[in-house]
Parts: sequence; structure tokens; C-alpha cells
Amino acid sequence: MTTSHATPIMTYRKLVMPGDENPAKRLFGGKLMQWADEAAALFAMCQMRTKSVVTLKISEILFENPAMSGDILEFWTTVKKIGRTSMTVECMVTRKVIGVRLDAPAAPVADSKSYMGDPAGIILRCEFVFVSIGEDGKPTPHGQVMV
Repeated sequence: MTTSHATPIMTYRKLVMPGDENPAKRLFGGKLMQWADEAAALFAMCQMRTKSVVTLKISEILFENPAMSGDILEFWTTVKKIGRTSMTVECMVTRKVIGVRLDAPAAPVADSKSYMGDPAGIILRCEFVFVSIGEDGKPTPHGQVMV
């Protein structure tokens, strides 16, 4: 099994809409987990070079801060471990900070420092284990050896 410490890649973005909230007016945890699973699965498919992957395990889920309607969420992924038929993907979800550049006042831009640097901006952290499966539904070696 190979372990990697690659730089996280922004894999996915979602806008939290009013229909995504729970009765406390916060993003429903189950919805956030669905989005995180989708982001991590897309990343794993690209890394493993196959669309035939299934989620085997999700680690402890830590909801560090709430997200609310109107928040833009970014899903950052990185490979943690590579096995013969599996891959462990770390997923961190952050709140995107939108600002306005002084040299272009009419053009809102994403603040590139908004992820990782601000603990208050981290919404969720967890790890997913994906397994590559063959047509028979059984684990099969994937195409990735190293990141």
C-alpha cells in the first residue's frame, strides 16, 4: 500500500440553497455528506482511472462549523493511501470567501487564501475508502499506483 501527502485539489463546489437547510436553518448534515461522497468519488474515479468505484467506508465525520443558505462550499480532496483495489481519499469542505479586487471593482473574485488557512472556514473533514469493482461486482485492481 502506498501513502501520499499530495496537495489538496479543489474538486467540487456547491451553493447552499434554502431547501438544503434543517429546521435550525443550518445545512443538513446528510446533504453535506452526500455532496462530500460525490466529490470524493469523482476524485477517486479520476485517480483510479475507472468509473466503477464504490464507497466502502467513511471515517469519523467531523462537522467543524455550520454552513447556511447562500454559502459557497468548496470540496478539497487528496489521496491518503493507495491499495491494489482501493484508495483512501481525504475530503475537507470549506466555506468560500468571496471578495472584490481593488483593480476590478465590478468583478467579484474568489479569495485564493480562503481554504485551509482559516479554521472558522472549515465545515467538514473526513476520509472515504473507495474500492474499484469489476463487472462481477468484486474488487479488481485499478490503474493508479502512485500520486
